[in-house]
Amino acid sequence: MKNLSKILIVLFSILALAACSQKNYYEQGTPLNHEKVNKIVEGSTTEAQLLHIFGEPTAKTVINSNETKWTYKYLKKSSTSHVLLGETNYNILEGTLEVIVNQGVVTWFNYDQNNKQKKW
Repeated sequence: MKNLSKILIVLFSILALAACSQKNYYEQGTPLNHEKVNKIVEGSTTEAQLLHIFGEPTAKTVINSNETKWTYKYLKKSSTSHVLLGETNYNILEGTLEVIVNQGVVTWFNYDQNNKQKKW
């Protein structure tokens, strides 16, 4: 009977600690997706249209007197952490959109998206 009591206490403790988990959510930057990026047309889309679709870029880099590179970055992470086990799963979505604007019109752009997952 003593052994059964000890086993029950240990099992209850493990269950109680396992239930101590925390869900985390982090989001930074302008949400990017293929649907929005597909609205960009090289030689046609203007700075004003970019601002309307994506807002202000994360960075603007002057290339020369006519060209500027606009960079948009997006990060979204959701995860679950347990007291004993640490982070047990996560889903990370990273996106980067680079756009070259020449005299107020998009002349080139590149969109890269990366999705990382861990389940344990």
